[in-house]
Amino acid sequence: MEIKHLKVFSANHPEHEKVVLFDGVLWVSQGVKSSAAVWISARWFHEGDLEAGFELLKGEVGTPVGFKMVGTEKLTKKISAFLLEHRYRVLNQAVREGTFEVKFFPKDCKIHVTRKIKALIVDDSKTIRNLLAKIMSEDPQIEVVGTADRPSSALPMIQKLKPDVITLDLEMPEVDGLTFLKQYFPHHPVPTVMITSIGLEEGSRVLQALEAGAVDYVQKPSASELSEAAPVIVEKIKAAASAKVTTIRAPGPVAVVTGGKKSPPGVFAGRLDPNCLIAIGSSTGGTEALRKVLTELPASIPPIVITQHIPAVFSKAFADRMNSLCPFEVLEAEHGMEVLPGRVFIAPGGRQMQIRKRTDGRTFIVIDDSPPVNRHKPSVDYLFDSVVETCGGNCIGVILTGMGADGAKGLHKLKTAGARTIAQDEASCAVFGMPREAIRLGAANEVLPLSEIASKLIQWLSQRKAA
Repeated sequence: MEIKHLKVFSANHPEHEKVVLFDGVLWVSQGVKSSAAVWISARWFHEGDLEAGFELLKGEVGTPVGFKMVGTEKLTKKISAFLLEHRYRVLNQAVREGTFEVKFFPKDCKIHVTRKIKALIVDDSKTIRNLLAKIMSEDPQIEVVGTADRPSSALPMIQKLKPDVITLDLEMPEVDGLTFLKQYFPHHPVPTVMITSIGLEEGSRVLQALEAGAVDYVQKPSASELSEAAPVIVEKIKAAASAKVTTIRAPGPVAVVTGGKKSPPGVFAGRLDPNCLIAIGSSTGGTEALRKVLTELPASIPPIVITQHIPAVFSKAFADRMNSLCPFEVLEAEHGMEVLPGRVFIAPGGRQMQIRKRTDGRTFIVIDDSPPVNRHKPSVDYLFDSVVETCGGNCIGVILTGMGADGAKGLHKLKTAGARTIAQDEASCAVFGMPREAIRLGAANEVLPLSEIASKLIQWLSQRKAA
């Protein structure tokens, strides 16, 4: 029996693990040896569907011994009455309206309903509020619980609605987004995504927001960019909602003296092997993770190349910020730059970066407009692959916090070539995506908390020099 608005899920059906419901019900039947479920659409429902759905379930499990259901109140009541009339037991039921995601596990006859991510939008532009609300509301896992046009309206909503994630505009009336973040975050540490036009003048404030506790940032979309921007925004919202946040964020200590930069107190004062390249990849939460690692390194570092998933223009502000905090030179990489000790090269946003060797043996930066790799531009794998070809095992690879899997395969290639490799551990990651995938592939020699990565780099590079 096949009816377009009745769909069966069981161990015999490959889609049984995840069902996205729209205004309907998942009706689960438990048998002696197996269980099955049928989805009934409320939009197309008629009374005959109760008997038809019952027969479909019996065909999967034989004689039913109990029933469960999750879905709209109207249909759960109708099914309960139908089952009671036929003298069957309802073991459990839950009312859910609208669209939601449910996982059905036929082996154990279990239903897991995914709780929606509660999002609060704070932006003084009605157009942007409506665009963001449209983008989020079209995803079954996100619910927009409120919108606010100014901080004074947003604060009571944060306290009452208890959102899982906040999108926060940088430019607003009363106080700017950075100031508002600093006001509420110590008392309500809700994962926050900054909404910005990503102009050069805003770059430093976005970085300050990340230091103050924000998880990520996204460029304001226009109506014409909606189709391209929507999946990126949704991905960032979901990642932020599950990200670890801390209310204690402070820039690393730095002291500047006449004649050059000075290492912060407590940092290793010796020299490290200048001939071993360090390659680092990071994404969500990465700007803060990089700050932590870089500010704990000494002035005499080997060359370091970094790909941080970052928009165009913003990479220059990030490089400048790191340059002001570190005892060595940090640059936004430019095509043709020689890769030298004492320098850190940040891949420019919106471009790809790799390293190559000239015929005289000197290593230089190549910046190009190659297509995205793993949907990213710059891409960690794109950089790591070039490091393998150029340096072989004479390098160290590091994967820091970030969503997705970019860099995991490249790190594995580095390890296979003889390089030492590090992945940040789950407990210290804002988002344990990229490191988790690297660990799963066996790409990491060491899995370390963020606080121990700089000291491990120093240890390895000191040992190489001593050897």
